[in-house]
Amino acid sequence: MGWRPLRKRLSYRDQTGAPMEAHSDHWAGFVWQAGPVIVRHVEGPWGRVEVWAASITEGKRVIRHAGAIAGVDPDEVGRWEISGSSNPRFGRSGTMAPLRLPGGYISVSKRQGSDGWPLVKQN
Repeated sequence: MGWRPLRKRLSYRDQTGAPMEAHSDHWAGFVWQAGPVIVRHVEGPWGRVEVWAASITEGKRVIRHAGAIAGVDPDEVGRWEISGSSNPRFGRSGTMAPLRLPGGYISVSKRQGSDGWPLVKQN
């Protein structure tokens, strides 16, 4: 509804130690439909993962995609939580995709631990 693009952030802890490039390549070309449904995966080894999606199915698809690179099967460990918002300021609909940076890279970062600067894919 405004002039700024809709932005969402998805965070998870990688359990495999996959290199930064693997995460970047995994998310390249991935899109999902955002919306008023909040899908969370909690009590897993990768922290609390949350996405705003158009449906429960779409939210689970996004989280399962993250799990594929992070080494977590969200249907086997942890549990799902579903909620949402009826407030029109929240849960805006739209097609989400990783942010493209100059040089064709996508905006994906990784940290070695709970603190410190994130690593980014280098040229």
